[in-house]
Amino acid sequence: MKILYITSLSHSGSTLLDVMLNAHPDIISVGEVKQLGRFARFEKPRAPQGPGRKRVKRIRAGHPCTCGAETLWSCPVWGKVSKLTEASCGHKIDQLNVENYKDVDGFHRDNLAMFKAVAKVSGKNYIVDSSKHRDRLSLLLANPDLDVFPIFLLRNPKGQICSSLRKNLGDLSKLIYRYVLTNREIHDLVKPVPHAVVHYEQLVRHPERTLGVLMHQIGLEFDPQQLDWANQVRHNVGGNHMRWSEESRLSLDETWREKLSFTQKFAIDTGTLAGRYPFLRMGFR
Repeated sequence: MKILYITSLSHSGSTLLDVMLNAHPDIISVGEVKQLGRFARFEKPRAPQGPGRKRVKRIRAGHPCTCGAETLWSCPVWGKVSKLTEASCGHKIDQLNVENYKDVDGFHRDNLAMFKAVAKVSGKNYIVDSSKHRDRLSLLLANPDLDVFPIFLLRNPKGQICSSLRKNLGDLSKLIYRYVLTNREIHDLVKPVPHAVVHYEQLVRHPERTLGVLMHQIGLEFDPQQLDWANQVRHNVGGNHMRWSEESRLSLDETWREKLSFTQKFAIDTGTLAGRYPFLRMGFR
């Protein structure tokens, strides 16, 4: 069993890479596993409604699975996975420790049980976790019972920061700092272990070529149905609207060319240059 862990900043194309990997006949994606408990419990964070207010949880009537099932519990995969994890570690999918990084023993136990259950139910030994978060990856890599292969996904800083600005995730200086810091942290974490690097822009412009190289690094052959990802069954939790797509159409998001001013583009280019230096040898610009 090999865990293919997509690690990146948000708004870097992780959902697209996730569904394209999931379309391979030997791979199943479980999506952003760090959100599994919230999806199973039907919880959704609600943004603060005013200054100084805290985020609160909103209970939904039910969160559907991407496969079309009304809830994860009625999904033919997640329902069986929950029964297996309950039998092996005593926790159903809504109780698994997938995000409490302080409880290291519980984290190792529950994630191992979950991945084993997914492999058994699906019959596939390659499992995609697109949680992105560096701390989660660090703990998974530290588990000797898991074979984790990180996939470091990079996006042009102007594109990633422009998307973050549209979502009001911070001001320009904060987002530049976050871009540099997070990508350097990920780079330092994956550098000592076998891993792959994928560029969002190359994935969209040259999907077959980019996936071909990536699949070779993973140890599998590229399969043409990976380009028809929207017509494959999916059970991935989390991610953006693309995981619900019914059409396998690729469109490179370069709205930053019009949305960002010259001053903003200059600030991003100069502010992220030092942070991008380790990636320049990978062909990243």
